[in-house]
This record gives sequence, C-alpha cells and structure tokens, in this order.
Amino acid sequence: MNDIIFQKQNGGMGRTAANEDNVSGLIMSADGKLTGAELSEFDEVDSRLYIVKLTYYEQLGNTYLITPSGEPADDADYAKNAIDYHVAEFFRLSPTGILFLAILLEGNVAAVDITMLQNYAEGRIRQAGILTPAIAAVADYQAAAALLETEHKPLSIIFTIDGTKTTVASYVAANANVLAGRCNVSELIGCDLYPALLARLGVHPGLFAPYGCIGALLGAVSKAAVNESVAWVQKFPLSLLMPGLTSGDLVKEIPTGDLDIINGNRYIFVRTYPGDANNYFNDSFTYDVGTSDYAFIENVRTMDKAMRNIRSNLLPFLNAPLYVNASTGRLRADTVAVLETVAGRALEDMEKAGELSGYVVEIDPEQDVLATSLVEIVIRNVPVGVMRKVLVKIGFTTKI
Repeated sequence: MNDIIFQKQNGGMGRTAANEDNVSGLIMSADGKLTGAELSEFDEVDSRLYIVKLTYYEQLGNTYLITPSGEPADDADYAKNAIDYHVAEFFRLSPTGILFLAILLEGNVAAVDITMLQNYAEGRIRQAGILTPAIAAVADYQAAAALLETEHKPLSIIFTIDGTKTTVASYVAANANVLAGRCNVSELIGCDLYPALLARLGVHPGLFAPYGCIGALLGAVSKAAVNESVAWVQKFPLSLLMPGLTSGDLVKEIPTGDLDIINGNRYIFVRTYPGDANNYFNDSFTYDVGTSDYAFIENVRTMDKAMRNIRSNLLPFLNAPLYVNASTGRLRADTVAVLETVAGRALEDMEKAGELSGYVVEIDPEQDVLATSLVEIVIRNVPVGVMRKVLVKIGFTTKI
C-alpha cells in the first residue's frame, strides 16, 4: 500500500563503545485479585483487559471506591490500593498528564496487551508503564513496539516486575536483556520501601515483592520534554520516603560499587546524592547498547516525536503530483523546495522548543521519480545533550 516509510539511521551521534508528549499508558496485572465487576466503569477491551482514560487523579475515585487508610481486608483491597498508589504517583509527577489505565485481570502482561492499549488510545500513547508478576521475554515487548512503530504509533515501554523473588546479586550479574536494537524497552527496579506503604500495597503470598515505582517514573517521563532525562536533578526530585530496590534492599545499604555495576547494567532505580535530602532516578536507560544513538529514553522520544510530526506534515502530499524538469525527467527545484520545507517545518518547531539543537532536510533532485514514484528524503537531526558527568578541576594558585 502507498505510504510514507521511515528508516531510522543509527551511529550518527558518534557515541563510542501543545502536543501529546504527556499521553501515557499504564498496564497493571491484578493477578487474580480483581474481577470485571469491580471495574464496571472501565471499558472491557476483551475478557482479560479493562481500560479507562484518566486526565486527573480524582477520576479514579469515581471509578470505584478505593480502600480507606488502614489495614486492607482482602486481596481486592490490596489491588485497589496498588492501582490508587501508582495513579496518584503518576499525577503527582505529571499533573497535566493524560493516563490510559489498563487492568489485566489474570496473568502476566504480554505484547498483545501493549498493542491493545495503544490501539484503544488510537495511537496517542507516547510512553507505557507495565507492572507484571513476570515477563516471558523482553524481546516480545520490543517486538510489539517495533510493530507499532511501523503502524505510526511509536512508544517507549518501561516495565517493572512484581511477584518475583530476586536479590541484589541478580542485578549485579551481567544483564542478558541488554541487546542492540532494544531501544523501546527499559526496566525499572527502584521502589519505595516505606513500611506503611508496603503494608498498604501488600505482597504476593510467600514472596517479598514490593511494587516498583512505575507510577512515579511514568509520570516523570510524561512531564519531561522529549529531550530531557528524567534523572535531571533540578526538575525531577522524587521525594520517596525510603528508596530501595525491588529486591527489598535499601539503596543506602547497598555498596557503592554494586550500585555502579547495577547502573552499568542499564537498570533504572532511585538514588541519592550526598548533601541532598531528596532522591532521583539514576538515569534514563533503554535496553539498547550504550553505543547506540537510542541508548536513552529521551533519544527515542525525540526521534519518535520527529517522525510523528514529519509524517503529519507530509501526509497531505501523499499521492500528490510530482513535477519534473521536462528536459531531464528529474525533480524540479520548486518541487524539491516545497517538500524540504514541509518536512522541515516540524523539526523547526522542535528546534524552537529546545528539543533539537538543529536539523537538515535534503532531497536529491536527481532521483528518478517517474520510474519509482518514490521520493527519498534524508533528514539529520542534531540532538540536545544531557550533562551526565561534570569534571571540575580545582586547586590553589599564588596569583590570578
């Protein structure tokens, strides 16, 4: 079928070894703790998945009565408390965000659930959070994101696993999930270990499995401009009460060397800085390799936004006439100029908004468009950098 096709280029960044940017999705497995009857004001997408659109936290209270403060009575109360907590955290970090909340009644969140959520939202979701008891394969999530990208519905996926017994040692061991091309998937292992919060959220029988702080991370991504890292200290303080890992270990009790290795394994968690009472995300890793142009969530979101906006500008020209020079059969200069201007308009807006440092749009007029009906447009974006490290050279001198 006739369409506008994107082919993402990698390696160009030279790394060695009123928009809808805030539209988010959150899929939470109820793991058998809720029934469809308890989600009566959600839309039933299929017998397993129920979805509701939220534009502010208080809407959740109109969906069903959450458990009052105090000891939950049963598994359904725990599940409702967990839903309430993550939705509240999302809107705490992103007050103007839009959240498509999906509840999976049974089992683990699968790739098909991500696709159904994005299709329910008509492709508007830019980032999706997942809380699931277990994940069969990170590759399945990446495949779902890759397929949605071909359908012009790109998104970033951030997942956290609940219900699986793990240890700090497992996070220190080499992370087999890091693989070239896994740029749409990130894993969160940070959480708040405040005892009263854990008592409210509950754990799976026989397992210590605190909920990863997926609502807070999803909210931070929703709030961030597409070029911004959610680890930006000034903009994204988290104010968690007792930052820890989903292993149940407090961050302050984990050796710095182990945290460095866990960071190097490209997990996202919550960290502190000496002399600062607050806490922050360590970074914005994807599971792509560190040398990739798409090694961080902000790289992926920036490119996704560029592709969405370029497509929106070019779509009216699809199947339009292509005027060529009668003597050469090649594209006329005015045709090239129009298409370059149209494709570049979206990038110009992003540059003005501080989301790109610059860009160039080029169309080779020597293309044989009469034979192929294909116009190849080459676009190169210069991204905005992130100051991940600072080297300060300081010393004494006898005079200035």
